[in-house]
Amino acid sequence: MKFTKMIVCGEDFLITLYEENVDYSNVAIKVLDRINGIGANRLIVAKTKILEMIVYDNTGRRELFNANALVCFAKYIFDNDFCEKSEMVILTGAGRTKLEVAQEIPFMARLNLDKPNFNNRMIYVNDSIDSFGRVIRLDDTLLTIYSFNLLGVNTVLFTEDIENKNILDLVPRIAEYKIFNRKTDVLLVKVIDKKTLRVKCYKPGLGYINTNGSGCGAALVAASKLGYIRGKVTCILDEGSIIPEIDKKGNVFVCISAKKIYECDYSEEEY
Repeated sequence: MKFTKMIVCGEDFLITLYEENVDYSNVAIKVLDRINGIGANRLIVAKTKILEMIVYDNTGRRELFNANALVCFAKYIFDNDFCEKSEMVILTGAGRTKLEVAQEIPFMARLNLDKPNFNNRMIYVNDSIDSFGRVIRLDDTLLTIYSFNLLGVNTVLFTEDIENKNILDLVPRIAEYKIFNRKTDVLLVKVIDKKTLRVKCYKPGLGYINTNGSGCGAALVAASKLGYIRGKVTCILDEGSIIPEIDKKGNVFVCISAKKIYECDYSEEEY
């Protein structure tokens, strides 16, 4: 089986063309292993007749959506001429997503992350309490969290000290908090000024990651809804910065770049 390795926003991905009768969950466990396999954060399986992206983590679990993976997928499709148009409609576990190739060299894609959804059912919460501004208790600490769906479950926590160890230690517990029937990404956000946010991203299964395009979109949504910012904003991350935006219809967009590292073969006997 042939794999292409790419880096998107500080995350590395392996991508391969879909073949029938392959247990990709098991493939993911094997090839993503950094010691005994090739090594990466996620495996992407690409279907090309109707553009479809399937993503697996290193436990073999399928992910509904991953914005960084989507950009990787788009570059793979574009580089291999599987789509003649610069605009793509890609099927994911979270539905169809629109993407536009904004730049060829270096490759950059503009993603439409859709509109945020604040319905509890969309973040897999069963109660009727408003989850945008919910107060939770972790030990003796009360936290106000802002949870919603933006092509995946996102929870934003605003803080004045984004490197505070006590807060950083609580974030993994927020990601798995009892109200969520599925885990949530967590975005630590500090408002620097009306045009600038400092964002730190936590993904269940990966921990803190250097950058996250959809996470920056979520940070923008929460800060905008609360009136902390105005218009377009720059999100400063642990690695680089991203400028998400919201159009007049409420759709959230973000531009993300991708880089191909290498191609390799992995024997089917290994999995």
